[in-house]
Amino acid sequence: MRLSPEEYRRVRAFFEKAVEAEPNRWAYWYDIGFCCGRLGQWREAAVALERVADHTEATVALLSMLGHAYIKLERYHEAMTVLAKAQAQAPSNLNVLYNMAVVHFHCGDIALALAPLQEVIRKRPKHVNAQFSLGLICHRLGDRGAALRQLAIVRELDQNFADRLDKIIQGY
Repeated sequence: MRLSPEEYRRVRAFFEKAVEAEPNRWAYWYDIGFCCGRLGQWREAAVALERVADHTEATVALLSMLGHAYIKLERYHEAMTVLAKAQAQAPSNLNVLYNMAVVHFHCGDIALALAPLQEVIRKRPKHVNAQFSLGLICHRLGDRGAALRQLAIVRELDQNFADRLDKIIQGY
């Protein structure tokens, strides 16, 4: 369930008060980071999640979210380090695999981005972000036919993503 931005701000305020009482409770920092992420406050999300990322209780979800925050902040090396730790705990976690593909793509290593994307798509064919990203990779590789096939798949899943991919393919 997604909340409104105002609701995320209220939930964040609640957990900020809770963490004052129990500053070492990693779950509170996770919740603060989650709310910050939902509000697009990636720097604040990273700060909250970093406080507990090295604790033994750190979950794959926490590490994946921290990796995502690093991606949003264009801190790709740090994202890769955190996501590798998450992948060691859960090698087939789709969020981790997708985020790993995004990091590889942004670092210019398209070949390494393909395998995790294909794994995500194999396990969840309707993963619109993965299908969209595969379309971007096909376009970047100059394979117009494959890019157009991906566009057709994305169009079946989400028209907004399809419109974005179409503009990229057409060079707008």
